Amino acid sequence: MRRPSRRSPILGCLVAALAAPAALQAAQGGWARFDDATRGLAAARAVTASEVPGDAAIASLDVDAGLLFIGGALGAEHGSRWSTVGVEIAPVDGEGPIDLREAGALRIRLASAVPRLLRVRVKGGDRQTSMAGCYPVVLQQVSADAVDYTIPLAAFAPPSWCGTRGASIGQTLRAVERVEITANDTPAGPVEFWVGPIDFVVEEQVAASAPAPASAPALAPAPASFPAARNGANAPSSAAAPRLPVAAPASAAGALPAASGAARRRPSPIAVPASAFTPGLVASAPGKRVICERNPRYELVLCY
Repeated sequence: MRRPSRRSPILGCLVAALAAPAALQAAQGGWARFDDATRGLAAARAVTASEVPGDAAIASLDVDAGLLFIGGALGAEHGSRWSTVGVEIAPVDGEGPIDLREAGALRIRLASAVPRLLRVRVKGGDRQTSMAGCYPVVLQQVSADAVDYTIPLAAFAPPSWCGTRGASIGQTLRAVERVEITANDTPAGPVEFWVGPIDFVVEEQVAASAPAPASAPALAPAPASFPAARNGANAPSSAAAPRLPVAAPASAAGALPAASGAARRRPSPIAVPASAFTPGLVASAPGKRVICERNPRYELVLCY
């Protein structure tokens, strides 16, 4: 048991005031790095869930060329109306929770074997909020090219169906423990995506929504209805994700398709040099600044 501190209240306040920026600086200089496979895998934890057991599976979680690879499969052979596969990542030094209220954006490198929406979620330590899927989240459109996405933290919000159970981004940033990235629902079949460096960065406040440009991605029509059941760590929104081409056809009913394993295609190299990621606070975040807008179909904020 830890002994009570005998520091004076004044000294304690001073230490806390100095520690918060230092914690942010440490996290910002490397919340997640995957140059060291052992340390990178130690910070990662697989996430898999489905309404009916057996409709989501993780086949591979490993580090390759500085990227964390997540391989698995999503299906509905057992009758699930929602499913999810992904990973949650703790600080690379294993220390947490961390006060990140000074951060203005999350910078994260992502790529996917096929174009898909990935859910990016900032998580604290409350188990009930985590299991209900009520920590703040955005949907990020991801392509086969590895891209550093700079997502304004103001865009993150809990799903609207969480109601009073939802944790706001302001509440969550007081004590961040993990960043979660998941593929949900569709396209069914193999799931293969990559996660690279993750940073919380200090920058000028960015609006959480903006008018969509002419090149905004087209989304498939939403189904007429969606099941009301929303239990589990990654409960779905009120509609399935857009249907996009899958890398391989699904296997016969009753078995989930396997990830492509050693034959998988690496994402295209990123254009941003590694030197862009340096320890310490930065005034702005290199990478692609995304446009985010509330999407009523998913009841979430969609960034692209």
